[in-house]
Amino acid sequence: MKHILKFKWPITALMLIFAITTYILAPNLTQLAAEKGDVQLSDDSPSEQARQFLEEYDQDKETISLVLEFDGEVMPNESDIVSYIDEIKSVDGVENVINPFDFEDDVQENFINDENGVIMIPMDYVGPVNDISGVADSIEEMNPTEADTSMTSNELIQNTVEQDAMEGIQSTEMFTVIIVVAVLLLMFRSIVTPFIPVAVVGVAYLIGQSFVAWFVEWFGFPISPQTQSFLIVILFGIGTDYCILLLNRFKEELEHHDKYDAIIRTFSTGGKTVFISGLSGAIVFGVLYFANFEIYRSAVGVALGVVFLLLSLFTLLPALMHLLGKYIFWPNIKKTEFKESRLWTPLGIFSLKYPTRIIFSIFAILIAVALFYDDEVNFDSIEELDNDYSAVHATNVVSENFDEGQLFPVQVIVSNGDDLLTQESLSRLDAVASTVSSLEGVQEVQTITRPAGEEIGDLGVRSQLEQANEGIADMQDGLGDISEGLTEASDSLAENDMGGGDLSELESGIDEINGNIGQITEYMTQTGDVEGAAQQLSQVQEGLTTLSGEVAAANTQMNEQQTAANEQLTELSNGLADSAEGIDEIQDGLEEVSTLLGEISENEAVDQTGIHVPQSFIDNDDIQDAADQYAFGDNEALIMNVILADDPYSHEAMATLNEVEETVDGELQRLDRESTDSYFSGVTSMNRDLNQISNDDYNRVVTIFILTLFVILAIIFRSLILPISMISSIFITYFASVTITQWLLGFFGYGELNWAVPFFSLIIFAALGIDYSIFIIDRFREELTGRSIRDAIEQSIRRMGGVVITAVIILSGTFAALLPSGMIILIQVASIIIFALLFYAFIVLPLLVPAFVITFGRGNWWPFRMPGGREREHKFRDKE
Repeated sequence: MKHILKFKWPITALMLIFAITTYILAPNLTQLAAEKGDVQLSDDSPSEQARQFLEEYDQDKETISLVLEFDGEVMPNESDIVSYIDEIKSVDGVENVINPFDFEDDVQENFINDENGVIMIPMDYVGPVNDISGVADSIEEMNPTEADTSMTSNELIQNTVEQDAMEGIQSTEMFTVIIVVAVLLLMFRSIVTPFIPVAVVGVAYLIGQSFVAWFVEWFGFPISPQTQSFLIVILFGIGTDYCILLLNRFKEELEHHDKYDAIIRTFSTGGKTVFISGLSGAIVFGVLYFANFEIYRSAVGVALGVVFLLLSLFTLLPALMHLLGKYIFWPNIKKTEFKESRLWTPLGIFSLKYPTRIIFSIFAILIAVALFYDDEVNFDSIEELDNDYSAVHATNVVSENFDEGQLFPVQVIVSNGDDLLTQESLSRLDAVASTVSSLEGVQEVQTITRPAGEEIGDLGVRSQLEQANEGIADMQDGLGDISEGLTEASDSLAENDMGGGDLSELESGIDEINGNIGQITEYMTQTGDVEGAAQQLSQVQEGLTTLSGEVAAANTQMNEQQTAANEQLTELSNGLADSAEGIDEIQDGLEEVSTLLGEISENEAVDQTGIHVPQSFIDNDDIQDAADQYAFGDNEALIMNVILADDPYSHEAMATLNEVEETVDGELQRLDRESTDSYFSGVTSMNRDLNQISNDDYNRVVTIFILTLFVILAIIFRSLILPISMISSIFITYFASVTITQWLLGFFGYGELNWAVPFFSLIIFAALGIDYSIFIIDRFREELTGRSIRDAIEQSIRRMGGVVITAVIILSGTFAALLPSGMIILIQVASIIIFALLFYAFIVLPLLVPAFVITFGRGNWWPFRMPGGREREHKFRDKE
C-alpha cells in the first residue's frame, strides 16, 4: 500500500485511461448477449438431436404465424387476405405460406375463427436467424387488409426476450447509481461519500464489462441476456459494500492517526478482509465456468468483474482517501467517532446469553419454513413479457381463439433411410398416429394420412372389407338381373321358334358365376382369408371373360338375323348388348375388389395394424400436396404434428411429451421397426430437455460451489468447523427465504419461479451473503488476539453491526434496481435476494454467528490451533 500511495497519481491516471480506452474499443456487450446468448442444449438431448437431423436435410426451418384480427367476420375479407398471402410469397426467406381458404371446412377451423374475426396464416422462414425480426416487421407492413397484424414464432419470442432485456439493462444502470447514491447520502449524511463508491466501482465496471465482451468475442466466453444485469448489480452491490467497510475502518483509524497512517492501517486490516471476500467471490463465480449448461456458465463473467473491482479498490480508493482525508465525510468532518449498531448489539448479547436456545429455535423455524419450498418452475417466456410486443400479442390471440397447442406442436419425425411413402410404411405411420392420438393430453395428431387431424375411417381394413362385400353384393344383384334378362330372351326365342336362339347356356354360366361370388363372400367373411378370396376372384374374372365373349358372339348372331327378324328380335339384341356391357362393368368391379384384396394381402403391416393405405389414396392429388408438408428428404422422413391439449410451455405438456415419446418408440418396436429412428422437436421438447439438463447441472454445480466455498473458508480461517457453520446458515436461510418470497410473489401473480431463478438466486446470495460472515469472523479473529472468545465476538458484533447493516441495505438497493426492468426473471431473483439478505443480516447473523462461536469455543478452529497460539490460549484459558 505504501508504494501505491507513493505513485498514487500516475496509477490513478493509468486506471482512468485504461477504463476509458477499454470502454471505447471493446465490443458492445449488450449486442453480443443478443447475438450469442441463446439457450444451448447438449448434443445428446432429444430436441438437439432432432434439430441436427432436420439441419442435415436442410429442414431446420422456423415456422412463423401471421395473425390477422378483423372487427367483423373473416370470410368477407377473403379476397384481400388471398392477395396478402400472394404478396408474402414473394418475400425472401419465406416459404410454404399456407392459404387456409384452400382447405375443407373441418381443416379451416384450425386456422380461422370466423366468429371472432381471427385468422392465422403459418409460413416457413429459411433465411438468416438474425434477420427474422426484420422480415416479420416487413410482412406486417405489407398488410393490405383492415385487420390488425401480429406475428409470432419461437425465435421471435426469444428475440423479444432479448429486446426486453436490453431495455431492462438501461433502466438497471440508471436506477443502480441513483439508489447507491441515495442510500449512502442517508447512511453517511455526507455529500462527498456517496460518490466515492460510484467512482471506484464505475471504473471497475467499465473495465470488467469490456473484458467480458472481448472474452466472449475472442474465446467464446459464455454469455446470457442476464449477464450484464447481474454484472451491474453485483459489482455495484459488493463494491459499495467493500467501500463502506473500508471507509468505516478509515473513520475509526482517523480518530487516532493521520490520514496516511489511517490508510495504511485500514488496508492492512479491513483491506485484508475485502481482499479475502473479493477473492472468494471471484473463485466461487469462476467455478461456474466448469458447469455444463451454458446459461449457468454465463455467470462466470461476474468473476472477471470482481477481479477488476479489487484492482480498483486497491488503487483508486486509497488515492481518493489520501486526497480528501477526513473531508471524504464532509460536512460531518468533525464527527468521525464510531457508533455501534443499536440493533446488532442487543441481539448479539442476547445470543451470547442463550446460545443453545437460539441455535435450535432459529434452525427449527428455518427448517420448518424451508420444508414448504416449491421447486416447480416455469418455462413460459411469454409470461415475462408485455402484451404490447407483437410476438407476445400474436401468441395470446392464438391461444384464445384456437387450441393452445396449435401454435407450437410437438413435431415427431420418423426415418429409416428408405422411401416411406409406401402402403406398408404409411399403414404403420397411421397406426402410430392412432395410438398417440388416444393418449390423455393429446388434442389431435396431424400427418400425411390424417392432414385434418382426424382419423380417415376408410383406411381401416375392416371398413375396406365391408365396402368390398357391399360391392360384391351389388355385382351379384347385377348378375341376377342379367340372368333374368337372358331367361326372358331365351323364352322369347323359343316361342318364336328362331334358330340359334338358345341362351340357356349363357344363363347357366351367369348363375354359376353368381353362386361362386356368393361362396367367395361367405368364405372371406368367415375366415378372413383375403389372399384366398383374391385368388378365387381371379378365377371368377376368367369365367366372366369367357362369358362376356359368348354373350358378344350371341349378340353377333342376333345381328345377322336381325334383317329377317321382327321388332322383338331387335329388342332382344339390344338386351344382349346391355347384358354384355353389364358383365364388363361387373368384371371391372371385380378387378378393383381383387386389386384391393391383393394389396391388403401383400401389405405386411395389415396384420399388426388393422390399417391399409391403398395405392389410390397415395396417388391422390390432395395427399401429394400433404406429402410436401409432412415428408422430406425424398420421402425418407415423415412428420407427425402432435397437438397438445395443454399449454406447450407447461409441465403437463412435458409429461404428455414423455408419454408420446414412450408410445412412439413402443409402437415402432411392436411393429418390428427397430431400425426406424424417431426424433422429437418443438418448444415443449426443448423445454423438457432444458428442465432435465438444468436440474442435473444445478445439482452438480451447487455441489462444486459448496465444496469450493468450504475449501476457501477452511484455508482462510484454518478451521473445518467455521466453514460448516457459515455455509449451513447461508443455505438454510436461502431456502426459507425463497419459500416466503414465493408466497409474497404469489399475491402479485409471480408465484411460480422462472426455471433459471433458483440457480442464479442461490449462487448470488451465497456468494454475497458469505461476505458478511467473513466480515464478522475476520474481525473476530483480529479481536481474538487480545481478548477472550466471548469478548472478541461481542466486540466484532458491536463494531461490524453498522457496517453489515449499511452494506446489506446498499446491496438490497442495488438489486432493487432490477425491479423496474420488467423482466420476470430479474424481478424474481432480485426479490429473493433482497428478502434473503435482509433476513440474514437482521436475524440470522446477529443471533446465529455469536451463538455458534460461543457454543463451539476453541472447537471453532478444529483441527487447527486458534489465532494467537499457545500464549494466547494460556492467557484466556480460565475465561473459555
